[in-house]
Amino acid sequence: MNRVRLPQRLLQDSFDQLRACGAGHAECVLYWCAARTEPDLLTRLVHPVHQAGPRWYDVDSTWITRFFLDLRRTGQTVRVQVHTHPRHAGHSETDDQFALAPAPGFLSLVIPDFAAGPATLADTVLMEMDPNCDWVPRPTQEVLNLV
Repeated sequence: MNRVRLPQRLLQDSFDQLRACGAGHAECVLYWCAARTEPDLLTRLVHPVHQAGPRWYDVDSTWITRFFLDLRRTGQTVRVQVHTHPRHAGHSETDDQFALAPAPGFLSLVIPDFAAGPATLADTVLMEMDPNCDWVPRPTQEVLNLV
């Protein structure tokens, strides 16, 4: 099981971004990145160009291409995709099928109530892609260690 250090400031900034984007009525997505040389320390959030509604989001494919080129150029990797759901957090069939980086160890964090609550990991759902590229539930607060 991956263990990743999550700076409290990055968590707060993420909630701020998710709230501003979704405005309490649409899902929002962002990505937490780390240096390839220190992949267990999250260092920045990236908010992609996307469209969204109350139960869906779609990231712009041209943006994704540019983003992966930027990651390569800067020596970074995406460790976690983070997105909101209305009401309770859960990993939907769409979430299962459309990971940004379908690779073992990739994490997907779902935050309930369009991130309207406090900036904590409480009530979130965390999934990790296993070596067979299946999603496995993980204990959020054991994997994402606030620092």
